[in-house]
Amino acid sequence: MRTLRYRPLKAPDCAIVANKIVIEKMTAEDRELLSEIAVRDEVEAIRASLCELGYNPLVIEVWDDVSGLLATLTKRKLSFVFNLCESLQGDSTLEMCVPSMLEMLRIPYTGSAPLTLGLALHKGRAREILHYYRVPYPRFAVLSEVPKEKPRGIPFPMIVKPSREDGSAGITKDSVVRGFAQLKAQVDYILRNHEQPALVEEYIEGREFNVAVLGDSDPVAMPVSEIDFSTLDPSLPPIVSYDAKWNVNSAYYRGTVPKCPAELEPAVEERIRQTALTAYRALGVRDYGRVDIRLSAEGTPYVLEVNPNPDISPKAGLARAAGVAGMSYPQLIERIVALALARSSAYEYQEASAVGQG
Repeated sequence: MRTLRYRPLKAPDCAIVANKIVIEKMTAEDRELLSEIAVRDEVEAIRASLCELGYNPLVIEVWDDVSGLLATLTKRKLSFVFNLCESLQGDSTLEMCVPSMLEMLRIPYTGSAPLTLGLALHKGRAREILHYYRVPYPRFAVLSEVPKEKPRGIPFPMIVKPSREDGSAGITKDSVVRGFAQLKAQVDYILRNHEQPALVEEYIEGREFNVAVLGDSDPVAMPVSEIDFSTLDPSLPPIVSYDAKWNVNSAYYRGTVPKCPAELEPAVEERIRQTALTAYRALGVRDYGRVDIRLSAEGTPYVLEVNPNPDISPKAGLARAAGVAGMSYPQLIERIVALALARSSAYEYQEASAVGQG
């Protein structure tokens, strides 16, 4: 990606907070950091767009120096923070900590609030909320130990994944299981390698879609995108694995081709879009997000995941969908920033009104 060269003429007036890449953590066996490396391209694209929009962004990379981050945020007068942080110390369950800090410092920031980030990452809890709002999702169980019998009510095949990760971490060609021995082995793999409960859910045969959504109180669904598995090696289960998202040299990456807009009957497309919007609202996602959906043979759109902090680099699905809708990448970034600033302005107005009434 071409790097925008510019000379800062003023002090930084906003910041981009993202995960720091710790090289010494990388080993030949540790491929989970591929997604972290991709964040660098995302940061550079957003920084270039903010510069084009007239801002002078400061990039803050975080690993575990929370006190340093706090000091930087406190001493700077920032109009907003573009929050891309997905973890602290490599722990995705701490994703909500940076926006919590920004909330306490009253610094406007892009993206969802801490509660939404935590709930969306806790996949079992997220499904319980979807159930309340009558959003279809696959039958599931959360297992904290290797099962002694098949979970009741969930037919084979099943798919097994970490219950508290994002970016398809822990999802491989072995994640789809068709018998009890495979189920036990894959649950054991998740427990040992990811040190968290395993989410076991019904594997929905059918087409897979993702829906990018923009907005806060009045969100809008972008054109629906489909993952085309037609060129995938038939020996591999048609799923969006970790390799499919991040390993450009893998058969999965080559065989999971995004198509936007998806070819759908208008009624089916509207059903998918409305399901995505309901799921987005149910979990309280704001500014931007992505909803992953499988369409069953009967035509039911099952929500696989609601991602309130998806990849928004220029080649990622959300930016692609926005482009199909007629929005350039800088316009997408401008829209996200405008949503954050509008939310901040509304809050300041409410505070001022309360003071006036007192």
